[in-house]
Amino acid sequence: MLSFYKDVSIWVALGHGILAFFSPCVLPLIPAFLGILFTAKNKFNKILGFFIGFSFLFSVIGVFSGQVGSFFAKYGTIINYILGSLIILMAFFYISGKQIVKENKVNVWKFKGGGFLTGILLGGAVGLVWIPCSSPILGSILTIAASSNALKGGLLLFVYSLGISIPFLTIGAPVSKLISYSFGKPKWELFLRILGGIFLIILGFLIISGKMIT
Repeated sequence: MLSFYKDVSIWVALGHGILAFFSPCVLPLIPAFLGILFTAKNKFNKILGFFIGFSFLFSVIGVFSGQVGSFFAKYGTIINYILGSLIILMAFFYISGKQIVKENKVNVWKFKGGGFLTGILLGGAVGLVWIPCSSPILGSILTIAASSNALKGGLLLFVYSLGISIPFLTIGAPVSKLISYSFGKPKWELFLRILGGIFLIILGFLIISGKMIT
């Protein structure tokens, strides 16, 4: 258990998730998502279902990425250069505001009401909305997952999903309103993109140098 907390890649995955939470194209929608989630009669069951659905989606993606990456693990240093370079590329995509994956138009309003099962579907649907909005960040953590194995990849993306879902369920509404209306979109969005981009560039160079071990 102690080694889990000492695993740098776990904290990096959590940091990716928190950064993805602040995706500019999703933040304004958070109050609506929360309204759908918290208006259910059985809020606890629906929130639990949401958490499972949201985390499961990203965990499956992580398992797949780790499984694919495990085939190339034998190439060692070369893979570090490739993965690190990809993350640096993701940084420039993020700073420029480019979406790697085309935005999904998912009608989450059809999941209003219901309970546990509806929550699972809502979690998956919100996850699909988040993927294109945070695609450079997601691409970066998937690159890290690809440098491990299927199990570790699934774990990293599960932690990544925690970095999104915990603030989403706790402070999502006030943060969304504060950032969207108080500071003005251009200022906070540019600040977050530069900060996140610097984080990814540093991470990319650490992987290239072999100092970031997953």
